[in-house]
Amino acid sequence: MYFIPSDSLSRLFVVMADSAVEMMNLLAVLDPLIKTFIQVSLVIGPMSLVVLIMLLKKIEIDNPDRIRWK
Repeated sequence: MYFIPSDSLSRLFVVMADSAVEMMNLLAVLDPLIKTFIQVSLVIGPMSLVVLIMLLKKIEIDNPDRIRWK
């Protein structure tokens, strides 16, 4: 039925690419200011989490009694 086997990585790539195209079509009707906000949020959000974790690890090295990882 399908040309690409179901356990293939290329099939996963095709599905992801199709999803990305659908997302871009969804964003096409939004105001440019809203699209800019979404793009900036998608970049800054994960970066801020990484910086927060790095900061907590630095504090843990300097003063291990202040932070307890569970």
